[in-house]
Amino acid sequence: MNKKLLIVGVVIVGIGVGYWLISPLFITKRVDESMNDIPQPSAQTVQTVRQGTFTGLAGHNGQGTAKLLKTGSQYYVRLEDDFKVTNGPDLFVYFGKDGQYVAQARLGSLKGNEGGQNYEVPAGIDPGDYNEVWIWCRAFSVGFAKAVLH
Repeated sequence: MNKKLLIVGVVIVGIGVGYWLISPLFITKRVDESMNDIPQPSAQTVQTVRQGTFTGLAGHNGQGTAKLLKTGSQYYVRLEDDFKVTNGPDLFVYFGKDGQYVAQARLGSLKGNEGGQNYEVPAGIDPGDYNEVWIWCRAFSVGFAKAVLH
C-alpha cells in the first residue's frame, strides 16, 4: 500500500512541476504601465540616460526597447510598450555587463512577457556599472533576452 501512495505522490508532484515549467510557454501576460506611473519628485522630469533594443537568446524571442531612466536621484528601468519576450517560468529582470547577466543586480520579477513596465533600481545598485538589461530564467539558468544600453 505504501508503494502505491508513493507512486501516486510522485506522479502528482511531477504533473505539478511539469505544468509550472511548461505552461508559461502558452500564456501571454500583458502589462500596461506607463512612464506616468514612475514617481517624480516635484519639479523633476524623467530623463532617458541610455536605451537599447532587446534580442532573443538561447532560442527565445525577444524584442522591444529598454530604457534606463532617471528622475531626481532615483533610477528606473523601463521596458517600453513594444516589449515582448517568450514567456517562461521564474523570469526576472537583471542588469548585465559585457555579455553576462549579474546575479547581484536583480531589479525584480518580470511582471509580464509583453507591454510597458517599470522597475525601480534598488539602492546599492549603481546602473553606471552595467551596460545591459537581461531577462533571465532562474529555473533553468538561461537568458531569454538582452538589451545592450547605449
